[in-house]
This record gives sequence, C-alpha cells and structure tokens, in this order.
Amino acid sequence: MKRAGLLLLGAYVCALGAFVHRHVWFAGGIIWPWGLLLVIGVTYVVARAAEQTLRIGAAWFALGWGAVLMGLQYSPGGSYLVASDWLGWTFTAGCLGAIVVTVVRPPRLGA
Repeated sequence: MKRAGLLLLGAYVCALGAFVHRHVWFAGGIIWPWGLLLVIGVTYVVARAAEQTLRIGAAWFALGWGAVLMGLQYSPGGSYLVASDWLGWTFTAGCLGAIVVTVVRPPRLGA
C-alpha cells in the first residue's frame, strides 16, 4: 500500500511541477525562474521524505515521477507543458538529478 502511495505521489509531484516550472519573474532585466527552483526543491524534499517512509521509497517515487514525464513527452501531439527550451530541459534534468541524488545516497543505518 505504501508503494502505491509513493508511486502516485511521484506522479502528482511531476504533473504539478510541469505546470509550475514555467513561472518566472522579471526584475532588473533578468529572468528569475522561481517556479523552476521551487519545483526542484520540492521534488528533492519529497523524495527524501519518501526514502524515510520506505527503504526504497525514493525509487518508487521516481518511478511514478518518470512515468508521468514519459507520458507527457510521448502523448499524441507532444507535450505543451514541458517544452524543449531551457526551462523545460532544466526542469527535467534538475528534478531527475534531485531524485538520483536521493536514490543513490548511502542509507544511514542506526547503531
């Protein structure tokens, strides 16, 4: 039951992140991608929490996250949520990097 919950949580975080990562703020002639930074941070925090819930919880979270990303990319007509621009590629690489860091991190075993 926990595995299915983590799978659905990963799918939800990816779908929500696909909408939020495009939010930017223009100040001083500079583009500040606050949505992108928020999504990468939330993905890392939730993946760490998933790892605390179940021994391989971050892997189940990653499976749900990746399934939604693949579904968005290979849907008929393509994806309009994750474009092939710097925001889209940074969203994909940043979130996957945050998940990979959590999954391959050595476990902390109590003494």
